[in-house]
Amino acid sequence: MNILLIKPETVGIFSYTYLVEHEPLEMEYLYTVFTAMGHHAVIYDRRYELTSMKKKIREVNPDVICVTGYITQQKLVHRYCDVIKAYRSEIQIILGGSNVEINYENYFDSKADYLYHLSGLENQKKLIRYIEQEKNRGSASVNGKTENSTGNKKECGIGNDCTTSVGETEELRLEDIAGICYRKDGEWVVNPKVVESPADLPIPDRTHFYKNMKHFRYLCFKPLALVKNSYSCRKKCNFCFCTNRNSGHYACRSVESLVDEIASLNVPAIHITDDDFLIDEDYLREFIRLIKEKDIHKEYLIYGRADFIAHHEELMKELAGIGLKLIMVGLEATSEEELDSYNKKVTVSENEECIRILHENDIFCAGLFIVHPGMTKEDFKKLYDWIASRDIIPTVSVFTPMQGSAMYKKYEDQMINRDVTKQDLFHCLLQPEHMSVRQFTREYHKLSLRLAFKNRKSKLYSKNNYFGAMLYIVKVLFVKLKRQIVL
Repeated sequence: MNILLIKPETVGIFSYTYLVEHEPLEMEYLYTVFTAMGHHAVIYDRRYELTSMKKKIREVNPDVICVTGYITQQKLVHRYCDVIKAYRSEIQIILGGSNVEINYENYFDSKADYLYHLSGLENQKKLIRYIEQEKNRGSASVNGKTENSTGNKKECGIGNDCTTSVGETEELRLEDIAGICYRKDGEWVVNPKVVESPADLPIPDRTHFYKNMKHFRYLCFKPLALVKNSYSCRKKCNFCFCTNRNSGHYACRSVESLVDEIASLNVPAIHITDDDFLIDEDYLREFIRLIKEKDIHKEYLIYGRADFIAHHEELMKELAGIGLKLIMVGLEATSEEELDSYNKKVTVSENEECIRILHENDIFCAGLFIVHPGMTKEDFKKLYDWIASRDIIPTVSVFTPMQGSAMYKKYEDQMINRDVTKQDLFHCLLQPEHMSVRQFTREYHKLSLRLAFKNRKSKLYSKNNYFGAMLYIVKVLFVKLKRQIVL
């Protein structure tokens, strides 16, 4: 079969900057497994490929189209489905990605044929084999689905053998494929999830990456490759969306497989995408040992927690010695009360110690902070003073009850804006207690601009071409206008 893999264009403020752009790793994984199955797969990254969707469909002539996307791209993905089905209704559409995994019900009113709400690929392969099986039977309608019917959710049980390997010639049934949603008799059927492990992932084919590596970067780290090492997270911060992935079960690859993939990459910088790479001291020491043993010389970007860093100073020094250059740390707040409200289980003193250790080991502390509706103008000023007086390259987000996080139900009825495109951590979605939404937004923007100006000479931004950035904004505006007319 021909399979088109669509990575949607960026939605929101980040679409106007090329400071951070990651490779479409999820699509590279799909490309890898589908081509290994004998299919012809094509990655279509709309962040920089300007070919219209209809033209791309004509070129590839796909039997199946897979689309991924974040919650901010949810409306855009719905629109994709409308355009695809209007152009050629027999194309089978599979939606996946983090938002579908957690919030699959948000797509019950789309024209998608299947929703894939798992992180792994084994059941995705089964689904593709099922579609191929039905195609070979000459069936244009798969399992009696009714197009454009939203229906109601109907739970479906799966036998214990649903996670076992299905032979290429074995008859497949939709009800035996874990982690998918599909329509049957006008209703959505939701097959249960299974817990998976990233150890089952193949080494991704990076052909697409190497052809387009000039696009992929994180500030001064370019070109930058992504390496996926785990699912979910052991910690349970109540604002975090990702901790509920893989049904809330943390699973990690072996150190050997991680280091082998890193060694295979012809790129200077690696972002290990774990929500928290600093989980286990023994794991990290083995990681350091193998990197040295294989004589690997690269720079690393990771996410990590302040409490681990604060209590493992010597280990952080050793990680810096093998190339660790930047840690994105959720510092979040400057008071114990606020940290407790987020269920961080970290103290202010641990945050302070973390900042010191990273600075002394020449590791960028990319500190992540949250501004919340209870803040006054004075609180914004105090936050600026606290950050500005420390060795931090900050990113400040607005407190957002993200759908799929533990806190969402608590704040759902209080949200003043339910537009999912605004769940980007940069919009005020709850009524501020001490000022209007406009005033709160103004204070937030002022804080962000002051911090950006203070850190303008940081080495992180040393390779930025500001004239080129202005031209890029003009280009994005032109492309957005064009795509309003021709998607």
